[in-house]
Amino acid sequence: MRQVLQHLGSGRTELAHVPAPGPLAGRVLIQASHSLVSLGTERMLVEFGRAGWFQKARQQPERVRQVWRKIQAEGFWPAVQAIRSKLAQPIPMGYCNVGRVVAAPTRPDLGLGDRVVSNGPHAEVVSVADGLVERIPDNVTDEDAVFTPLAAIALQGVRLMGPPPGERVVVSGLGLIGQLAVRLLVAQGYEVYGLDPDPDKCLAAERFGARCFTLHASADPLPDILAWSEGQGVAGVLITASTSASEPVNLAARCCRRHGKVVLVGVVGLQLNRADFYRNEVSFQVSQSYGSADPADVYSARSNFQAVLTLMAQGRLSTEGLISERLAFEQAEQAYGALHRKGTLGLLLAYGDAEGLFAQNVTLQASPSTSTAHQVALIGAGNFAARTLVPALMAQSPRPVIAQVVSARGASALIVARQAKALGVSTDWPAVLADAAIRTVFLSTRHHLHARHTIAALHAGKAVWVEKPLALTEADLTEIAQAHAAAGQPLMVGFNRRFAPLAQHVAQRLRQIPGPKHFEATINAGTLPPDHWLLDPQVGGGRIVGEACHFVDLFRFWVGVPIASVHATYRGADGQDAGRFSLEFADGSTGQIHYLTDLAPSQPKEHFRISGADWEVEIDNWTKCRGRGIGGFNRGGFWMASPDKGHRWAIQAFLRAVPAGAAAPIPFDELLEVSRWSIRMQSMPVSSSP
Repeated sequence: MRQVLQHLGSGRTELAHVPAPGPLAGRVLIQASHSLVSLGTERMLVEFGRAGWFQKARQQPERVRQVWRKIQAEGFWPAVQAIRSKLAQPIPMGYCNVGRVVAAPTRPDLGLGDRVVSNGPHAEVVSVADGLVERIPDNVTDEDAVFTPLAAIALQGVRLMGPPPGERVVVSGLGLIGQLAVRLLVAQGYEVYGLDPDPDKCLAAERFGARCFTLHASADPLPDILAWSEGQGVAGVLITASTSASEPVNLAARCCRRHGKVVLVGVVGLQLNRADFYRNEVSFQVSQSYGSADPADVYSARSNFQAVLTLMAQGRLSTEGLISERLAFEQAEQAYGALHRKGTLGLLLAYGDAEGLFAQNVTLQASPSTSTAHQVALIGAGNFAARTLVPALMAQSPRPVIAQVVSARGASALIVARQAKALGVSTDWPAVLADAAIRTVFLSTRHHLHARHTIAALHAGKAVWVEKPLALTEADLTEIAQAHAAAGQPLMVGFNRRFAPLAQHVAQRLRQIPGPKHFEATINAGTLPPDHWLLDPQVGGGRIVGEACHFVDLFRFWVGVPIASVHATYRGADGQDAGRFSLEFADGSTGQIHYLTDLAPSQPKEHFRISGADWEVEIDNWTKCRGRGIGGFNRGGFWMASPDKGHRWAIQAFLRAVPAGAAAPIPFDELLEVSRWSIRMQSMPVSSSP
């Protein structure tokens, strides 16, 4: 199938051939009939891609601050490499899609062939979360229904603004969402005043009941708005404009009456003038697009979709005049050339049937001429695969043949496959496991899938590298152990820290020093968004089992004997999974893992201290090692050096073991031991012994 991708580095828009998604629980599979190009969001992405480095930085100052913090914490080159990697990954475009249901495993209210609207991208087949799909009433056309997500964005803002019908409100910005907002508000009984610098857009809004003011540098709309509202000011302002200036939000505050409300739907500068809001105690709120994907939420996307479609079915919400141009999907690249055309509102893409539309495998290049080449498959094509796993694989000599890159999202698979020079891409991982030419699989899916995919790959006779964690439950570990024993194939977990050059250097010296030792790791983990998948117990499992497990394994490697016990001495209460853990080993050695989420961004990401009776060794962010009171430890120390956390060397050790029929580089018993303790630590209360 084909899908529209936007290259953020160059600004190029591409109609790419990608594998179609397959049926999945929790998602609806849809064959598209129409999609709508959003002039706001999509034009912003195109402009960002076409901008130079300096312009990109000016457009996203918060990103610049993040880069500076990364430079402070990790060094210059890691920050540059992260930026280049991010810009090298095209992104799917679009979020207004209409089509027919092909499969809906967990939406019993939807049948095959039902017409639905969703936030799916510009693609011939889309897979969309259950909570972002709604059936279209029979008397609503596809061309009308495709505006639903944009109208739902406007409606979400109206709902958050909350004045009762009959009140006077302002819509600031009369692009596509602004036009829909005007029509929604008028349909629900509000009096509407529109603001925009484009006189044509003002005229379009006036045709549907708004009073409008054409903005320009020498005119202030405030006196007219106050006169229109009989000197009281308006109940609320919905900002749908897109500009870097802060004046729209401050003007909105000045337009409001006492306790009025300003709701931001668009993107504007946020240098708020306190006096403008203080005078009438005006409140300000940012709207979350078209609402939550959770149907139980009062302001869910589905409830907004339903409300919009109901208004359309009742004939109260019209999309008349909002389509500026109709194009066949094959002309999608041409459509993006029209985004800056004056007066353009909606660009409608129409889809037809195509051969091989539902093919889940796409060949990118011919297979190697020799059958002896070591072919591997990558299952999972997220950020870790793109930024860490693939570069480490590409650095190997000889380089393995990457036969397939597999992801539930075909576009993600294609992006990583191009980077990896893979032979093909797929959304059908069982078919890839059945390919006899593939000897090894690398698993970097989300954590809740690791155990299931590992077991399936072992049963398929493959050598397996699975990114940490190996599993999220001890029951899964038991099943993995059984599968490993039956398959007799090498199994490796991505505990790369023990393969870092400095870790290996320290291990060699430690073996020459008798007696127990003390190990301490301070990890500056930072914070994640509250809804990040890693913090979801059912998907990510938590940050201790998912990330802190690295340091349990590192200590186990350095000590060289089993872990005897673990105690939690502190657990964070902010939902970020911070913790301090005390480890004891069978030889009397001890360890402290401080996995913290509240340290300053400028502090090193990872710092280690190892000590004995009268000596101490420190490793700072995997760039330098220093010993005090003992010789032979000093190594590294260049300020611009990139931290080497061992990814390349861990993969090298694994790939050398597989063809030779040797055991995996980390003994399987150690993998189980570290994984078991990490699982226990995830739910371990303070001062508790498991």
